[in-house]
Amino acid sequence: MISGSAFAAGMIGVRSGRSEGLWSVALALSGAGLAAGGLLVQDEPGLASWIIAPPVGAALAPVHALALFAGDGPLRT
Repeated sequence: MISGSAFAAGMIGVRSGRSEGLWSVALALSGAGLAAGGLLVQDEPGLASWIIAPPVGAALAPVHALALFAGDGPLRT
Protein backbone atom coordinates (compact mmCIF):
# COMPACT_ATOMS: atom_id res chain seq x y z
CA MET A 1 0.00 0.00 0.00
CA ILE A 2 2.82 2.40 0.84
CA SER A 3 4.65 1.58 -2.40
CA GLY A 4 1.49 2.09 -4.43
CA SER A 5 0.97 5.47 -2.80
CA ALA A 6 4.56 6.46 -3.53
CA PHE A 7 4.11 5.37 -7.14
CA ALA A 8 0.97 7.50 -7.46
CA ALA A 9 2.77 10.50 -5.95
CA GLY A 10 5.67 9.95 -8.32
CA MET A 11 3.35 9.87 -11.33
CA ILE A 12 1.77 13.14 -10.22
CA GLY A 13 5.23 14.66 -9.92
CA VAL A 14 6.28 13.40 -13.34
CA ARG A 15 3.09 14.73 -14.90
CA SER A 16 3.61 18.15 -13.33
CA GLY A 17 7.14 18.32 -14.78
CA ARG A 18 8.76 19.33 -11.50
CA SER A 19 12.16 17.94 -10.48
CA GLU A 20 12.17 14.72 -12.49
CA GLY A 21 15.21 13.38 -10.64
CA LEU A 22 13.46 13.41 -7.27
CA TRP A 23 10.32 11.82 -8.68
CA SER A 24 12.36 9.18 -10.51
CA VAL A 25 13.93 8.17 -7.20
CA ALA A 26 10.47 7.97 -5.59
CA LEU A 27 9.25 5.85 -8.48
CA ALA A 28 12.29 3.56 -8.27
CA LEU A 29 11.80 3.01 -4.55
CA SER A 30 8.12 2.30 -5.03
CA GLY A 31 8.88 -0.14 -7.85
CA ALA A 32 11.30 -2.04 -5.62
CA GLY A 33 8.70 -2.04 -2.84
CA LEU A 34 5.98 -3.32 -5.15
CA ALA A 35 8.26 -6.12 -6.36
CA ALA A 36 9.13 -7.09 -2.78
CA GLY A 37 5.45 -7.00 -1.84
CA GLY A 38 4.67 -9.31 -4.72
CA LEU A 39 7.26 -11.76 -3.42
CA LEU A 40 5.77 -11.64 0.08
CA VAL A 41 2.48 -13.12 -1.12
CA GLN A 42 4.11 -16.06 -2.91
CA ASP A 43 4.40 -19.41 -1.15
CA GLU A 44 8.14 -19.96 -1.38
CA PRO A 45 10.05 -17.41 -3.47
CA GLY A 46 13.65 -18.38 -4.02
CA LEU A 47 16.73 -16.39 -3.16
CA ALA A 48 17.21 -15.46 -6.81
CA SER A 49 13.76 -13.88 -6.85
CA TRP A 50 14.65 -11.70 -3.87
CA ILE A 51 17.91 -10.67 -5.55
CA ILE A 52 16.47 -9.96 -9.01
CA ALA A 53 12.91 -8.66 -8.52
CA PRO A 54 13.48 -5.46 -6.46
CA PRO A 55 16.21 -4.01 -8.74
CA VAL A 56 14.16 -4.86 -11.84
CA GLY A 57 11.10 -3.24 -10.30
CA ALA A 58 13.18 -0.19 -9.39
CA ALA A 59 14.47 0.08 -12.96
CA LEU A 60 11.12 -0.43 -14.68
CA ALA A 61 8.86 1.79 -12.54
CA PRO A 62 10.30 5.16 -13.66
CA VAL A 63 10.42 4.02 -17.29
CA HIS A 64 6.83 2.85 -17.09
CA ALA A 65 5.57 6.08 -15.53
CA LEU A 66 7.48 8.30 -17.95
CA ALA A 67 6.29 6.32 -20.96
CA LEU A 68 2.65 6.54 -19.95
CA PHE A 69 2.26 9.83 -18.16
CA ALA A 70 4.98 12.31 -19.19
CA GLY A 71 5.26 14.43 -22.29
CA ASP A 72 3.18 13.02 -25.10
CA GLY A 73 2.44 9.69 -23.38
CA PRO A 74 -0.85 7.94 -24.16
CA LEU A 75 -2.42 8.80 -20.79
CA ARG A 76 -1.36 12.45 -20.72
CA THR A 77 -4.47 14.65 -20.53
